[in-house]
Amino acid sequence: MRKYHAMFKCLLLAGLLSPLVSHGKQMEDKTDIQALATSPQWLTTKVYIEGAPEVDVKEKYPGVVGISMWDPGRNRYEFFYTDTGQSKYDNGGGGYFLVTGDKTTHILVPDKGTVRTVVRRLEKLNDEEFTYSREVPRDMVDTNAPVRIYVVHAPYRGPLKTSMSH
Repeated sequence: MRKYHAMFKCLLLAGLLSPLVSHGKQMEDKTDIQALATSPQWLTTKVYIEGAPEVDVKEKYPGVVGISMWDPGRNRYEFFYTDTGQSKYDNGGGGYFLVTGDKTTHILVPDKGTVRTVVRRLEKLNDEEFTYSREVPRDMVDTNAPVRIYVVHAPYRGPLKTSMSH
């Protein structure tokens, strides 16, 4: 019995003296949705199709190009045209957004328009870049096969000043 008592004390002491470490897989740092608030406006800088990041196809996907504003405190968003600064709100360009708990999916719920939800995969989100991807018909023609597009944004520092209308 004394032998087990001594062994138990040694194991207890070893456990107390060893550092508290996890031998499980460490989680990678995930994107912080508050990064959307680091810039008052974000500008679409590039759109490319999966597998061809060197080819900018913004002109074929004008519906995803613009200036965007995000309010993480209210979970509200609004999109604007880059040439006029006018809101896209009445055409589904404004509403609520949320990010899933694992911070990999960005979901838009427009207040108006024909589309009720848009599910996007968050690719990169930090103070200098916001990139998402989603599947759409090639060249935004409904009869075309779907492709995954990547939409890249950077903080907008241009002359247009936008403000959220809702």
